[in-house]
Order: sequence, then structure tokens, then C-alpha cells
Amino acid sequence: MNLNPYERKIMKELYYAGKPLTTNEVAEKSDLSWQTAKKHLEQMRERGLLNHGKKGSAIYWWIKV
Repeated sequence: MNLNPYERKIMKELYYAGKPLTTNEVAEKSDLSWQTAKKHLEQMRERGLLNHGKKGSAIYWWIKV
């Protein structure tokens, strides 16, 4: 698995959270803008690394196992 530095930050935060995180939570914990976090979350989902689900208006992300 080849991850760029942003993706490594995101994966680390999702792993240590131990629960699904919203896009905004991922952005805040990773010190990324919301747009940057969303872009990388989507790219990782497309590569089969993450799952996501919607609850209300929030999108939650977690590592695919």
C-alpha cells in the first residue's frame, strides 16, 4: 500500500480513533482543510482502503478491514 503523507495522517487518525469519524473530525485531527481531507478520503475509498456511511448530513469514515 503506497500512501502519500496526507493519507498516512488520515489513516493514523482513523486507526487510533477506534470508531468512525466524520469528514470534519478527520480534517481537524489531521490538521488538514476540509477540502483536502475530503479529497484524500474519497481517493482512498476508491482504492478500497476506506468505507463510508451517511448519518443525517454527516459522512462517517472508517478503515476497511
